Amino acid sequence: MVGVILSLKIMDIILWGGILFVSLFILVKSADYFTLGSEKIGLFLGLSPFIVGATIVSIGGSMPELATSILAALGGEKNFAIDNVIGSNIANTLLIGGLVSIFVGTLKVKEELIDVDLPFFFMSSALFLLFIMDGQFTWQEGVLTLIMLTVFIFYTLSSDIKSIQNTQKVESFQASWILYIIGGSVGIFFGAKYTIEAVSQLGEILGIASSIITMLVVAVGTSLPELVISIRASLKGKHSIALGNIFGSNTFNSLAVVGVPSLFTTLTTSQTALTFGVPLFIVSTLAFIFTTSDNKIQRWEGMALLILYGVFVGNIIGFL
Repeated sequence: MVGVILSLKIMDIILWGGILFVSLFILVKSADYFTLGSEKIGLFLGLSPFIVGATIVSIGGSMPELATSILAALGGEKNFAIDNVIGSNIANTLLIGGLVSIFVGTLKVKEELIDVDLPFFFMSSALFLLFIMDGQFTWQEGVLTLIMLTVFIFYTLSSDIKSIQNTQKVESFQASWILYIIGGSVGIFFGAKYTIEAVSQLGEILGIASSIITMLVVAVGTSLPELVISIRASLKGKHSIALGNIFGSNTFNSLAVVGVPSLFTTLTTSQTALTFGVPLFIVSTLAFIFTTSDNKIQRWEGMALLILYGVFVGNIIGFL
């Protein structure tokens, strides 16, 4: 009898693990199509590559986090959004920032990133931490973060207005770009829906907090668009897009991925997030600011970022 129950449990783990894998794949691939369509339209309208990276591409790359967090909040999973932001931002700065700099050797940081994105990256992270430390994130706090996001987007646009005016349109408009956005949106919805369901089921079957699965598996899975975008851009020598994507995605996560869901319900901070996530969130934010402050990220600094991510993963796994 015990053997039968154990076999059924293993089958459930395999089933829901497979659903989680497939859902994340659909979610990430759909976000890729959504981002591609948005990027093409942005460049067609005359936006500069810097703005495309810092706003359109980074927001598109964060669509998996936003979609899963909204659906989770609507479904009563109040911890999910905050766990997702903490895990995703740590993965962006330490895992993606580290991998990209190791691939390239040295990532050059342009002045506009230091002058525009870096301050907003720091302020959004600080505001996010301030709001979640009391154990909850209210709709009033969500409104404040969304206001700050609006300021960030408009300030970014205005800071590069000259390059917008001088950018040449290199492609004629194509209807397929709209189809990419529509199809990507549908895929994001269903991918997010079943990702949340799989996380909930796996947490229940394994007897572990769903926060752990969210901060590790889901966070890395939903951060794959940022990883692909940043590596592709850096290998082509487009370091501004690679780093602008990380800065912009983290800013968007800290402000919108919790701000929008909080309009539907008050979000809560899990004990796992407070114990393991918040300390590494602070360390990762400060480490990324430190490594980019001298206008470059060297390979050894990228390795240090990866080691820090290993510490984060090791602490959570050790907790299990």
